[in-house]
Amino acid sequence: MRTRLVSWLLRFYPKAWRAEYGAELASMLLVRPLGAAIVIDVAASGMWQRMRAIDASTAAGIGLMLVTIAALVSNVMAPTGYAFSERIDLLQRPMRLELYVLVMAGLGFWTASRGNHWPGRAAIRASIIASIPLVVVGVLMWAGILSFVELSPGQSPISTDGGIIYAFYKGQQQIPGPAPLVMVLSPLLRLPGAWLWGSVGGWLGRTYADWRRRPISA
Repeated sequence: MRTRLVSWLLRFYPKAWRAEYGAELASMLLVRPLGAAIVIDVAASGMWQRMRAIDASTAAGIGLMLVTIAALVSNVMAPTGYAFSERIDLLQRPMRLELYVLVMAGLGFWTASRGNHWPGRAAIRASIIASIPLVVVGVLMWAGILSFVELSPGQSPISTDGGIIYAFYKGQQQIPGPAPLVMVLSPLLRLPGAWLWGSVGGWLGRTYADWRRRPISA
């Protein structure tokens, strides 16, 4: 029982950390009483080590994913008119949002300046993680759980059947409403743009790194 508990506690830690320190930690835990405080402390330490081990692409993807989730939940729970649709532009027009471009370019810059030779690949990874909520939205639309209504500026959605409603404000540009298939395929649709902006940021990052390594002339 103790051995199984220690094994589960070690799973809280990253694989690389376990390979270097796992045997030592396991031997310490096996020879001392495992109270609730120690178990919680070891688990919390493992989660902290996992957070420290997250690379930049994963962190950027999770950040964009949380922005998308917050926008979707806010729109479903309390839509507030056309001006609010600018906050949910990540869902309606993901490739035209400046935040997405800046994050992809900044990620490419960071990874290239740190010596990573594949900034476009890092941006693709972040884009796939960020697109997970869009895929969930598409699946919910396909299943009939989530439906959207097209509104004009200033209108508010009125729920009549008690379902989950996503308010889509078309505005003057007459943007097509979100389709389930487009939402499900959104990770693939966003990959070329992610690679492009990540590569642009990577080129700037390599240029900056070369400039930093330039010898100082006498």
